[in-house]
Amino acid sequence: MVSMSKTGLSLIIPTYNEEGIIEKALSEIALSLGPELANKTQVIIVDDGSDGLNNLVPLLSKKIGFQSLEVLRNSPPLGKGASIALGFKGAQGDVVGFMDVDLSTPPRYIPKAMEMLNSGGADVFIASRRGAGASVNRTQSLTKDFLGRLLSVLAHGIAFVGMRHYSDTQCGFKFFKNRTAKVLYKDLIAKDGLADLEILLRANLLGMNVVEYGVEWSDLRESKRKLSRILAGEIISIVRILVTYKLAPSQQRKKLKDRSESPLKKL
Repeated sequence: MVSMSKTGLSLIIPTYNEEGIIEKALSEIALSLGPELANKTQVIIVDDGSDGLNNLVPLLSKKIGFQSLEVLRNSPPLGKGASIALGFKGAQGDVVGFMDVDLSTPPRYIPKAMEMLNSGGADVFIASRRGAGASVNRTQSLTKDFLGRLLSVLAHGIAFVGMRHYSDTQCGFKFFKNRTAKVLYKDLIAKDGLADLEILLRANLLGMNVVEYGVEWSDLRESKRKLSRILAGEIISIVRILVTYKLAPSQQRKKLKDRSESPLKKL
């Protein structure tokens, strides 16, 4: 196991049949981190697919200078949110986070996230495509954009009523203090992309300091997952989230506070 005392960063990368782009992505991440930080970085790829990633990554670990590089393969697939949660269980870094493998949010923002978390100014760092200073170089398809805006309306109009709102809950680039991630991602209701929404609801309930940072963002490719399957899963997830967190918020707050006060080894 990687020693936390020597690991500055644990980076989780959820994938789905990404054999064709993984080497380029990992190389760009290492270049952005620089040799010193890359050598203190634990990379955990959590894969929901069935390609040759398992065989390729051990070869890449000898070429790219991370402290460690491993693949966890889900069988059957777990969904993006559950994959990230699984990765965080084994994360040893002082700062932990995840980003999309297509690098739609460039990895050059990782040091900024680490700086803000290590300075004590934030518990959670989330990238935003709509926050101050953000720029979108290539927009999503009309369907994805419509669904994203619909989710935003539901989130602001129902899920976050009486709480802090966020300009962008779904950007796939979020970083945390290690313990914070283990608390927020334990026993998720949402196993898919709506885990992003759920963990921000949890952070609000716990009164955590969430920093939303505007980033440069490009939609570099369409998802390989079927849109109909994504949509069906997210409808179920948002209903479950609303029922759980809006009907009994005090109960959820107590459960989260108890968890946050428990020893780290139990999380």
